[in-house]
Amino acid sequence: GYRGLASWRSPMPWPFRRPPPPPPPADPAVEIAPVLVAILCCWCIPLLLYLAAAARRGLARALVVEALGSFAFKLFVHAAIVGSAWCALGGDATAAVVQATVWLLIVLLAFPSGAFLNSAITLAACAAGKLAQSDAVLYIGAQFAGSAVAVEAIRALAPLDLHGAIGPPPPAEGSYSSAILHEALFAGANCLLALNSSALGTGTPLKVATIVILLIRIGGACMDPSAAFAGALFAGRYTDLVEVYCVGAALGAIAA
Repeated sequence: GYRGLASWRSPMPWPFRRPPPPPPPADPAVEIAPVLVAILCCWCIPLLLYLAAAARRGLARALVVEALGSFAFKLFVHAAIVGSAWCALGGDATAAVVQATVWLLIVLLAFPSGAFLNSAITLAACAAGKLAQSDAVLYIGAQFAGSAVAVEAIRALAPLDLHGAIGPPPPAEGSYSSAILHEALFAGANCLLALNSSALGTGTPLKVATIVILLIRIGGACMDPSAAFAGALFAGRYTDLVEVYCVGAALGAIAA
């Protein structure tokens, strides 16, 4: 009659049973290692570009400006997004903060540095004959590298509960063809504005920054493949990156 007790388990609650062992503490070095590796790998790209262009001193300086300028631009924009999420601002308020940040960066960074800081505008300048094809490839590589380092810095500095605020821009509603056409239209308008900004006369930085913000508010397009890449890299979601934001922006840049 006592043979069945060998397989019996007590239904008593937790205080009378041995609690499971606590999980081992996370190793901070293991958690930060992927971030450090990503940052080091991203910085290898502009370093190699710089060494490849070392024989052309002017180009080397331009590549450094493109990489550092793209890093600063994306860093401040994504910091504005994270800060808005930390302050629990609504969608409209967050959009206003980000757009104000973009406006200031165009006026205070893009024009004084003389850099493109936008892959679509760089491609448009190449298509218009204002930039050599080999230089355009190096410029775009530097822009993507600077953008990648910026989002990895945000990943390392921002609290984990705010990481969900950053991601790839949502494409326009509708089919793939309509989303590509939408991105191409507004990216082309932005490139056309950049290539002909000298025709605006006095106060060009203020006028260009204001028109860019109007394009963003009207269309909601990204207009910069390196910016779309930065958000996709942070979130690990690359859907629509090539089909919409790279192809669409490239078509608009070439048409401009």
